[in-house]
Amino acid sequence: IQFGPDITERFLKLNNLEYIVRSHELKQQGYDLGHNRKCITVFSAPNYCDTMGNKGAFITITGDDITPKFTSYAAVPHPTARPMMYANQSSLFASM
Repeated sequence: IQFGPDITERFLKLNNLEYIVRSHELKQQGYDLGHNRKCITVFSAPNYCDTMGNKGAFITITGDDITPKFTSYAAVPHPTARPMMYANQSSLFASM
């Protein structure tokens, strides 16, 4: 769903909130602060689908300080493995 800063501001006032945190939209730095820093997007999958070159990130909010802190990270090489190499073969055919 798409919405602009006016909808964000109205939603925050109506619900007595400081900001919205949402996820699963690719952001090159792993996170994005939109709508006057009131709509935060966090994307945790670095180098999405092994093709996008993006960073992943997570957000930390602690105690009474609701200021979000972001940690970004890059992908690391994963081991070469055949597709489904670690799948339990008996469970693959159990539902057939």
